[in-house]
Amino acid sequence: MQPSERAAQARRELDRKFDAANLEPIQARPRSGWIRAIRGALGMSQAVLAERLGVSGAAVNKLERAELHGGITIGKLAEVASALDCTLVYALVPNSTLERTVRTQARTVAARLLGYAARTMALEAQDIDDDRQSEAVERHAQQLVASGNLWRPRRSRSRREK
Repeated sequence: MQPSERAAQARRELDRKFDAANLEPIQARPRSGWIRAIRGALGMSQAVLAERLGVSGAAVNKLERAELHGGITIGKLAEVASALDCTLVYALVPNSTLERTVRTQARTVAARLLGYAARTMALEAQDIDDDRQSEAVERHAQQLVASGNLWRPRRSRSRREK
């Protein structure tokens, strides 16, 4: 199986998993943060959590603030989760399907690549109509997806010439 086929299979599999998961209720972190919210719901003081973690109460306060500001490590969050008898669930949740993200990127790259040719042809009074141009973009996008060359930044000519 070629890399592009493996990537397509992985996209389909992950898209199915994300589609089946109902993550919406937990996507928004509580205003106080997960640590403080769960600790409070358990009726556990900062001092008790500190004891369970083997740190000071001030350290727990610092951890709770760090979570709110995005400064806590996943490892430390896993330790806190364990001390709260919780399981840390770590996920990157796509804003749309992975397949849609790939197709959008492919069309963007194809339009950029073909745009230069279309502008050149127009300057030579050989421009093509919008429908044919859209078809060309779609064909090139499919080729890009198959080749796996969607995400590599294209170097400018001046960098290649150096």
